[in-house]
Amino acid sequence: MIMLKRMLFFILCFFMFNSQAYGFAKIMESPNDYEIKNNIEEKYGINIIINVEDEELDSTECIFVLEQSLRRFPEGVIKEITDFYNKNGISTNVIINETEIIMDLFSEYSLTNESANIYINALQSSLYSDVCIASEESLVHELGHFVSDYLYKVYGYEKLKADFENFNKGYEYGLWGEGYSDVFINKHSAMNFIDEVADLIWYAEVHPEILRNISEGETEIIHEKVRFLADVFNKCFISITEDSRLWMEAVPQKPDDWAVESICAMKNESLIPEKFEGMYDAYITRENFYSVVLNIIEKKLGEEAFNKSSNIVLQEEHFILDPVRGEILVDDGMSHMFTDVLLCSNKVIMYEVYQMGLINHDGMILPPEGHMTRLEIAKLFTYIANELGMDISDYSVVYYNDISNVKDSEKPFIYFVSSTGIMRGYCNSFKPYDYCTYQEAYIMLMRLYNIL
Repeated sequence: MIMLKRMLFFILCFFMFNSQAYGFAKIMESPNDYEIKNNIEEKYGINIIINVEDEELDSTECIFVLEQSLRRFPEGVIKEITDFYNKNGISTNVIINETEIIMDLFSEYSLTNESANIYINALQSSLYSDVCIASEESLVHELGHFVSDYLYKVYGYEKLKADFENFNKGYEYGLWGEGYSDVFINKHSAMNFIDEVADLIWYAEVHPEILRNISEGETEIIHEKVRFLADVFNKCFISITEDSRLWMEAVPQKPDDWAVESICAMKNESLIPEKFEGMYDAYITRENFYSVVLNIIEKKLGEEAFNKSSNIVLQEEHFILDPVRGEILVDDGMSHMFTDVLLCSNKVIMYEVYQMGLINHDGMILPPEGHMTRLEIAKLFTYIANELGMDISDYSVVYYNDISNVKDSEKPFIYFVSSTGIMRGYCNSFKPYDYCTYQEAYIMLMRLYNIL
């Protein structure tokens, strides 16, 4: 929410005040700052220290960016590091500092024998009431150093450095020349080993598409490093296994033979967003799955019919008057919701999904950065089919030997998608709690597209 004190707009805004009202499928109350802070501290094992002299400095935005950044990493990874440090007498602290110098708007990280400190600097504007803070990019980069320091302790600094130098095959740190872009993500990474490891973690978590497309889909040395580093994570973290398929989105992939024909058909129909090019064998996140779902439904129905059937209200900025501070607020229609929707990379798409009820009906309020299970997909497809007028009670009971642990109320979802052929089992198994790869999702979504 952007705050303005330009009272020149007051008369105009007064007549617009409170003129906008939006409906939601379900009102979700936002937790207060204290609850959010406590939840983050408990989940990740960190201490959040708000170290500011100006009591009016709002730390909410800092905590929000912190949670966005921490969620970038696989679930359990940060907590394993903080638990390890706690056992060794090292506390992990996130320190929110006030600064009066705009050049200081960045994150910092330092590790000592007593603490691992991550700093977030915030600047209180003298003209407006809003707060400028260090970016998520900056914070994730420092967290990359935080994670890599743990790897050096557990895996071994010298061992990991030697492994990387073997990958470099004669390309030396501190130099940059022909062919170096196939080995290092950028000139900063090429300067030294420590920066390279932190940068690889940073890009793999925030910009996997840049790594994946660094050589137009061809595999280079840098991709071998990403795969190797993912294997090191597997060795150093209990929460990471080979089944996690860590950072598969950051390396070029080719679809399996059984998926090529359907994927080509989807590409010809523009059903797969271009940004997902080269992502096939990685597990698809909920956020990306919903993005493709919306794209497919809109392509099938047409934009006008899609908006009408989905009850999507296009959000527009509107003015609200703060009667206490005498300030004009510009609201984008979403800023009041501190929910998983606001923590998404693509907030607009996820907000549309939220309005449609796809992440709001029973069992669908789930973190967007997690992966889709086959049972979740079955629920989602059944919900979509029902919303678009299909008779979801028209199904045959399909017997699978691995759905005894599925709730009786959820089994009809499996029966429906199996009967319609949208989803198919593996012999006598449905694998309800297995994650779904991008190419598997594409095949299912193509079947959904064909029956809508």
